[in-house]
Amino acid sequence: MIAGIVVGVLLLAYVLRSLPSWLSPQGVGVDHWFWKAYIETYRRDRRFPPELPQYVLDEAQWYPPFFPMLLARLPAAFFDRWSHLVAVMIDLARLLLLLGVAAWQSDGSPTVILVAGLVYATTPIQVSYNIQLNPRGLAALMLDALLMAMLYMFYTEGSWPLWSVIVVLGGLILLTHKMTTQLFWFIALGTGILYQRWQLVALIPASIIAALVMSRGFYWKVLIAHWDIVSFWDRNWRWIGADPIRESTVYGDGTYERPAKLHKSGFRGVTWHLFILFGFNPAAWVSCLLIYERVFVPSPFLIYPTYLLLWLLLPCAFALLTSFVPRLKCLGAGYLYVYNTSLVCSLLLALTYRYTRSPGFSTAFMVVALGLNVLGLVVYFREFLSNKRTRVDQALERLIAQLGRRSRGVVMCIPTNFHEVVAYKSGQPVLWGAHGYGFKRFEPIWPRLQLPLTEIIARYHVRYLLTMDGMLTPAVEAELAGATLFSEGEYRLYCLDPAPGDLPDHGVGQSPSITRHV
Repeated sequence: MIAGIVVGVLLLAYVLRSLPSWLSPQGVGVDHWFWKAYIETYRRDRRFPPELPQYVLDEAQWYPPFFPMLLARLPAAFFDRWSHLVAVMIDLARLLLLLGVAAWQSDGSPTVILVAGLVYATTPIQVSYNIQLNPRGLAALMLDALLMAMLYMFYTEGSWPLWSVIVVLGGLILLTHKMTTQLFWFIALGTGILYQRWQLVALIPASIIAALVMSRGFYWKVLIAHWDIVSFWDRNWRWIGADPIRESTVYGDGTYERPAKLHKSGFRGVTWHLFILFGFNPAAWVSCLLIYERVFVPSPFLIYPTYLLLWLLLPCAFALLTSFVPRLKCLGAGYLYVYNTSLVCSLLLALTYRYTRSPGFSTAFMVVALGLNVLGLVVYFREFLSNKRTRVDQALERLIAQLGRRSRGVVMCIPTNFHEVVAYKSGQPVLWGAHGYGFKRFEPIWPRLQLPLTEIIARYHVRYLLTMDGMLTPAVEAELAGATLFSEGEYRLYCLDPAPGDLPDHGVGQSPSITRHV
């Protein structure tokens, strides 16, 4: 019976996480193309860190290296064909860890295993974020494993060998993902102070030492790059997700705010944060209500350790702090931290459903969490189908292919989401960075333009501008007078410095492009 439950839950999770790729076979996700380029370049050149000159504004690739180094060990044929499923497979491994812990905490209860699996499988952020190659899932898996190892150690008064495993896992987290590093340190600090377990606080310096040793000193560069991006967003957090033109210092009027901007002003900003915080992982916030039963209605039937509840509340608190406290908004989009609550919240809901003193109440609790998860998935997939910034359709694919056949030149993309896929699929250099180190180099053009387009074109020797309907304003279009324009559907490619190879082209197998001169 348990084997059937495990297989069924894994299959459900796989289908939900694969659906975006089935709906958009040309490719999904923004970061996916960067990681493919990083891994394939390293695999080809065997130079670390790899050099990616196609990203004009990157100064150095000082990104945490464990994720790409691990994937570079996969067979090339496997990676080339199945790279879009790597994040899904890592997430399913995290689900398997959850099912194992659920069996451990419930003495193999099929009910606990089933409920925990269903909650995790339907969590919206686990579906939406894992459409692309990304190191967040691997870091989350290691953080979950670290927390469960600590839980086992607290049960058994574990020995130093287990502490060594925990320290190594901590070091690997630092070498994998920056936001997970920040959360790991926050959890270690909070748990250590509340329970007066100072060895947990010592995990912070111990993990740094472990990362330095395992990376042969490279983590020092990662740490410098970490400070670089935090400093950048400390100056620019107000513009995360901003319209680069309508909210720019050159073309904006100071009143417009893009609807999908992260930190909107006033009451709209508060409600937007609450919407995305709750919407990406409703079950996590429902699970937080368990603090009432733990604190105010003590019950011997609540068998889960309080550590689990704390390890849910601390990431949720960090998500709130980084969403609403201005000085902490530089630590990343707060709603992304609920990604790290999925295992613990699923486990808590399942254990409470099975063992609470009030079955009727706990059943409603679980049904509400599952229902809200499903509703969140419906909202996500509806947005996915309407938002073309994070996926490649046939028209964009044709225009990128056309761009790849033209003379070499720097490509600027508005929206900026297109830079990664253009760099990978066209082979052209792009006016982009934001990967390792060197954020000051492109602060004049991102997250909003602080220079006139004509000055950007001259300063960075931009030859092409790729955009789509509705992105440019009349003032910007006026600055593009004289450029050659190629169109595919709603996408537009401006050729700013035509060469003989940039004449109108109807490539083999491509639909005719509408071509005109502006």
